[in-house]
Amino acid sequence: MKKLFCLLFLSLSTFLFSYEPVKYTFDDGTYKRDVVVKKAPERAITLAQFMTETLLALGLEDKMIGTALMNGDILPEYKEAYDKIPVLEMGEGHSVSKEAFIAMGADFVSGWEQSISEESTGSLEELEERGVVPFVSNGLNNTATIETVYDDFRLLGKIFDVSDRAEKVVAQMQNTVKSIIEKTKNIPDNERPKVLLYDSGESEAFVGGAGLPTNLIKLAGGKNIFSDLNVDYGVVSFESILDRNPDIIVVTDYLSGLPAEKKIENFKKIPGMSELNAVKNNRIYIVNLVEMAPGVRNAKTVEKLYNMFYGENK
Repeated sequence: MKKLFCLLFLSLSTFLFSYEPVKYTFDDGTYKRDVVVKKAPERAITLAQFMTETLLALGLEDKMIGTALMNGDILPEYKEAYDKIPVLEMGEGHSVSKEAFIAMGADFVSGWEQSISEESTGSLEELEERGVVPFVSNGLNNTATIETVYDDFRLLGKIFDVSDRAEKVVAQMQNTVKSIIEKTKNIPDNERPKVLLYDSGESEAFVGGAGLPTNLIKLAGGKNIFSDLNVDYGVVSFESILDRNPDIIVVTDYLSGLPAEKKIENFKKIPGMSELNAVKNNRIYIVNLVEMAPGVRNAKTVEKLYNMFYGENK
């Protein structure tokens, strides 16, 4: 009888605590590959701040063995956890040392699309051979909305077997966004400010286009003047900026680029830009790039943009 009870207990434990395989398609815009995760990762590396904060928001700091590519300060609520995670040595651009990456023995890697490459982490085939799960946020594609970000959290919740935590994060974000939508839903289209999301460039402009940048601006009550681009960030002429004449300019700031204040100074010197409504009315604001990238900050970004467009920062 005792032996039978033990067998029943073990069978029930296996049933209750078994991991259900997670299937999804890795798609970085260049390569696609079906991925099947058969067990929750234990040694994750994140190659983008927004993914670092995403995993920390899910309470996965004990599963993280390395991070890289910070755009600014980590969110205060995650600083203590973040400070315990090793920072990887960077190569050029979005790359890390491939030798160092392999030596760390990761079983999960995520970050910017450019970060998961043959030169940096190894190709998708190499990663599969080494048992490394590759993940790129669907929030980076040109059709993404904040709903896509919520779905990313839910998918990661399944991958790491923390679905309850993921739903809690999503619910908190949804509540924040809902409060802003209530304030903007009745604003007529012709009263919504035209917004330029400016990243960089002085001969041509690198700007926010389709996908998440447009959606976050829309949720905050604005209209992205380059929502018709077929990429999330792309190059446009300064003549086209002059033609579309934004009421507000939002400038992205990040550690690897010129400080935002210097970008604004240079922008104003470009022929014609002094004639823009946004420049004449001093409606130029700064956000950190990680606030516009898909992740846990997005709901607060909507709130921040709303305050720039209509509120105390106007």
